[in-house]
Formats: sequence, structure tokens, C-alpha cells
Amino acid sequence: MRIICKNIILILLHAPMKRFRPIIHSIILCCLLPTLIGACQDDDFSVNPACRLSFSTDTVSFDTVFTTIGSATYRLMVYNRNDKNLNIASIRLPNAEQSGFRVNVDGHQGTNFTNIEIRRRDSMYVFIEVNVNPTERDNPILVKDSLVFLLESGVQQDVKLQAYGRDVLKLHGPVVSRDTTFTAWRPILVYDSLQINEGATLTLEQGTELYFHDQTDCIVKGRIIANGTLDQPIVFRGDRLDRMTELDLPYDRVAGQWGGIHLQETSYENIFNYADIHGGNYGIRCDSSDMTRRKLLLENSVVHNVKENCLDIVASKVEVGNSQITNAGNNCVSILGGDAVFIHCTIANFYSWDVRKGDAVYIINKAGDISYPLERAFFYNCLITGSSSDELNGGAAEEDTTAFNYGFTYSLINTVLDEDDENYDLLLQNNYPNCTWDDKEDENGESLAREHNFLYIGREDFDYDFRLDSVSAAVNIGAPQYAYSYPTDRNGRDRLGDSAPDAGCYEWMPGDTGREE
Repeated sequence: MRIICKNIILILLHAPMKRFRPIIHSIILCCLLPTLIGACQDDDFSVNPACRLSFSTDTVSFDTVFTTIGSATYRLMVYNRNDKNLNIASIRLPNAEQSGFRVNVDGHQGTNFTNIEIRRRDSMYVFIEVNVNPTERDNPILVKDSLVFLLESGVQQDVKLQAYGRDVLKLHGPVVSRDTTFTAWRPILVYDSLQINEGATLTLEQGTELYFHDQTDCIVKGRIIANGTLDQPIVFRGDRLDRMTELDLPYDRVAGQWGGIHLQETSYENIFNYADIHGGNYGIRCDSSDMTRRKLLLENSVVHNVKENCLDIVASKVEVGNSQITNAGNNCVSILGGDAVFIHCTIANFYSWDVRKGDAVYIINKAGDISYPLERAFFYNCLITGSSSDELNGGAAEEDTTAFNYGFTYSLINTVLDEDDENYDLLLQNNYPNCTWDDKEDENGESLAREHNFLYIGREDFDYDFRLDSVSAAVNIGAPQYAYSYPTDRNGRDRLGDSAPDAGCYEWMPGDTGREE
């Protein structure tokens, strides 16, 4: 409209006849009047107390922040939903020196800002961070402040700010060269990898929390003993404590936040009991070693949500019991030769961060030109499933006499066997005795398999609850003789108190309920 008016004015101003001049002046005034009025309106700032700001949230809460390290940046949206412009006389943090909060407004960082204009129906960003000073306390401390907005009208509004600050012990490239114990006194933040030398043992007390920086590994050439409890597990995880801005999800649910635990050739008798290992590039990697010596005992533990393999076994002697091994970008359990026994384990692959390339369980005895005898890969009272139609894959090398001994007993398995194979019956008898296939349906033909075995599979929020649903075919299919090794499930509940134990590491009990996605 303004362009049209401008063109008309230019034409009329060049008109030669004087008698048109009064008409021209009137037309110019009519064309300019709306613009002048609009300009006046645009510069009109309301002092009406009824005109207030709106915010994307009334409380900004940071997850736990390690002292001296600082938080990620939180983006607060400030809206002027009124038909009038507003002038914010001041924005301030009353207790900035004590709380450690700081903000960025209009590209400027500070704790006090004045005369910030926000036009009608417009919005602006305020970026908030916090850096908590050391508290010299073992437990997290709550830090509070407010972001106070004072309008020109005298109206005062505020957004609450809060964060939990926690002291942390930072280790840069630590090397354990003699027997050492880490305690649960404070979280331990590891940079540049933790290495345990050959001949040395690192013992982790119950409740110890190890946070690993990006691409940082736990490299074990000696031995690690991580003995947690149900109430005080030992945690191995990444160091991102903030949330993903786009999805508003904790980074702790994202795979690939750190490296993983690498048990090298010289490492034996490693013990993980009530350990929670999650969010890495891989979980536990076992290098080829002497199979007459046990390399790993993993019990009552969780290995979850990694980009590669959760448990990667190469020609090693491994025992796994009462454990959850779930969600891998490749395989949850990968076995290349060796001697591996699993009792009452839930092995399920519903990895959703990328297109996954593997299975719940993958077993082979040859890689390239090298053969690896598979002395045992036995699974008792286990639950093996996932989002694919077949979650059990691998096989023996063709025309090779290398040992390939595997078996699944009293387990629920999501796999497909060729019923037309002439050896089908023999295969069931020798390799799958008393197993149940994960293909259960209800009376209407609706599937009760795969994700329906569990209380919650969160494809949208990447949160998972692998406890059994009442409809699962895993309920009461286990054998008591294998349950005697683990009379309680991973959550400490009795699995011998009813007609039969359930397959997997969790025992279903009446009253267990999930939640809607």
C-alpha cells in the first residue's frame, strides 16, 4: 500500500497544472496519514498495568550441575502478547553473586539490564546459565535465584531459577598402576580415559558414580571389581547432565556419550555386580584371551543404549546372570567363539537412535580367515527379543570343523527356524529344548509379542521399562533348577514363590503396571 501511495504522489507532483495543486496536497495527506498514525502507534509504549509479559515457563530448572564446570545454556522465551508495545525498565538477577546464575539479553551478558523494548505481538530470547561454586558437601545443594522483569508501568514479574550443584572429583587421564579403591564419596569425572594397568586392581565401592567425558574409555589391562547393591548401584555413564533443546530429553538417554569398558587381553576375573553401564559407544568389550580363565562375571546389572555392541565377547570365558542387556546400534550380545553362559537375562533390542545394524544375539565362530572355537554359548531362562522379526542370528562357518556349541533352554526367543529343514526336530531337541517362540497373539489375532512383553518401550521419549507385562509369554516358562542360582530377580523380588520362574531378569508380579507412550 505504501509503494502504491508513493507512486501516486510522484505522478501528481509532476503534474503541470496549478489548479491541481490543492487536490494533490489532499491526496498526499490522505496517503501519508495512515503511515504517520501507524508510526505513532508503533512508538507508543503502554504503561497500562494490565499489559504484562508471558514466558515459556515460570520456573527454569537445571538438572544437577557439577561445581566449577557450569551448565548448558537454557533458552527462555519472553512474549509480548498485547496489542501495545512494552518497555522493560529493567531485567535483573537479585542474587547473582551468590547463586552463580548469569543471563544473556539481546546479545549482552550480565546480571542487570535496562530499557529493553519488546514490540506488540513480538517475543525475545533470554539465555540462562549457571556455574555453581564448590560446596564442600557430599550431597547436592539446591541453588535458587529469580529473573526479575520490571515494566515501565511498575508491574514486576519474575521467573524462578533453580539448580542442584554437586561437587565432583575430576581426573585427567588417570592411570591405576597399583591396587586402588574408588569410593562413593563424590562423583568422579574422567577425562582422557581411565586405564588400569596389568597387575593392578581397581575396586569400586557400592554407590560409586563414574562420569566419562566424550570419547573417554575405561581401559582395563589389569582387573576391575565393581560391587554395587540394589539400592546403591555402581554407575558408568557420560558426563552430559543437561537436556537436548530440540527434544527436551536428557542427554543421559542418548547413545554415544562416551566410550565404553574395554577388557583387554591381559585382563581376567573382572566383576560387575549391580552395575549400571549405559549411553556409551559400546558397553563391555572382551578381547580374546585364555579361555581356561574367567574374564568377566556380570551379575544383576544393566548394559543399555549403546551405538555399537552392548556386550562384545571375543574368545573369552564369560558368565552373565540376572542382567538386562538392551538397545544396541549393532548387537546386544555379540559372541565370536569363547565360552559364555547366560542365566535369567533379558536381552532385547529396541534401539531407536539410528537405523540399527544388528540383533539381540549374534553368534559366530569365524571372522575373516581366523577361526574361534565356540566351546559354549548357552542361555537358560532367558528372554531374547526385539523390534525385528528375527533377533537371533549368526551361525557356524561353512565347511569348517571349528567347534560351534550353542543352546537355548526354557527361554522365550524371537527367531525364525526353517520347519521344512530335515533336521528341524533334531535342532529343537538339541539346541532349543523347552523354548517358547515370541509370537503370542490374543484372541483377536493382535500381537502380544516383542514390545508387548514389557511395561514400556518409549520410541518417542527413549525411555524404557523392561519389566514384564502380564501378557508376556515369558511369564512362568522358566525352570526352577536354573533359578536357584538367582532366587530373586534383578529388583530383589522372589522368583521362586509361584508356579515357575519367569524368563528374563525381571519377575512379573500382580500390580505391575506400565504407562502410555
